[in-house]
Amino acid sequence: MAGHIAGTTWRDAPRAPGKARVMRGEIAALASREGLEAEWLQLEADADGSPFTTWHWVDAWLRNLPAEVVPLVFRAYDAAGLGAIGLLVLAAEQGARRLFGRYSLRLQETADAELDEITVEYSGLLVRRGAEARAYAALFESLHAFQPRWRRLRIVATTHGAAIAAALPTSMQAVSMQARRSHYVDLAAVRASGGDYVATLGASSRGGLRQTARAYAALGPVRCDVATDAGTALQWLGELEALHTGYWRSRGRQGSFASAFFARFHRDLVATGTTTGYTRITRVSAGDTVVGYLYNLCWRNRIYFYNSGLNYGLLDKHDRPGIFALRAAIEQAVGEGRDEFDLLAGTQAYKTRLATSSRLLHWIDVRRNGPMASCERLLATLARRHRGAIPLAQALAVPD
Repeated sequence: MAGHIAGTTWRDAPRAPGKARVMRGEIAALASREGLEAEWLQLEADADGSPFTTWHWVDAWLRNLPAEVVPLVFRAYDAAGLGAIGLLVLAAEQGARRLFGRYSLRLQETADAELDEITVEYSGLLVRRGAEARAYAALFESLHAFQPRWRRLRIVATTHGAAIAAALPTSMQAVSMQARRSHYVDLAAVRASGGDYVATLGASSRGGLRQTARAYAALGPVRCDVATDAGTALQWLGELEALHTGYWRSRGRQGSFASAFFARFHRDLVATGTTTGYTRITRVSAGDTVVGYLYNLCWRNRIYFYNSGLNYGLLDKHDRPGIFALRAAIEQAVGEGRDEFDLLAGTQAYKTRLATSSRLLHWIDVRRNGPMASCERLLATLARRHRGAIPLAQALAVPD
């Protein structure tokens, strides 16, 4: 099967004879969002995935992308049918990077800073459970025949590093450009230890949380309300945005909602995801006083903390609305029987203070071998002390 876009052609990877488990891949221009939906939802049921690879997120992304951004669809098949799917964007390289290839491919990103402000984590192919390495092998085979002179394939904030390394052909090399820990609370372990979340934390964290709770208790009892209809959720999202923007402007920055795409995308996502429980806007109050709003995503009984709008200045001392609001939401999730409360990747002190565990996410570049790639690799090695890029296999050797 051959595809065509903007004068470029490519062909499916050949299917290895006698290897029924080998996947064949294809890359084609996105024909229609509607046609993609049934495939995506069918595969989603058989995949681990994340909230960022669900149809909820992907559909809102496709609806709101500018018309000039037309993703490519990668599909992989085996004897059981569709085994993997992903959206690629072909982005022109700028400046000196064009020496090493005219284009980069991004998985579920665009290389446009404003469009990528929505920040995908736990990314990767949506792939049938257990077929991860075979799916990436099909992707790499498909890229062999991809005609534009591509420099790299970028996959951000992924846990698929081991599958990518296992599938990598000798004609390509992979580099971990950075690695960050995603901190989370193991809610099942909290319940198993008696259900007292704060008691599971270190002594310094326990003391700080209890001190903060006592300070806010002067305003009244804590309440944690979740918007269950789109109208309420959108109203609270607007109030979250106002608090979020006010805080960052007070620090001389604009905040996430200064991006028109970010604001439009999330209003769409909340409007369509609230009634299913995928998006979860929580209002945390002390008495009649709103302490803050939390914007979370929910998937497979896990809650992922995405953004917030916090009411600073309520207290003269121990004014930590984020810590207070997150503790309330985590304790609510313990009571609901959730499995995890994920604070997502980052080195912020509150994440390490509130979390009980963490996992490593990698930002991975896959590049073709060859003279130009060797030259780029040499330059990257010289700059590595500043950029932190290391071979993927070496990065994966770091204990998780």
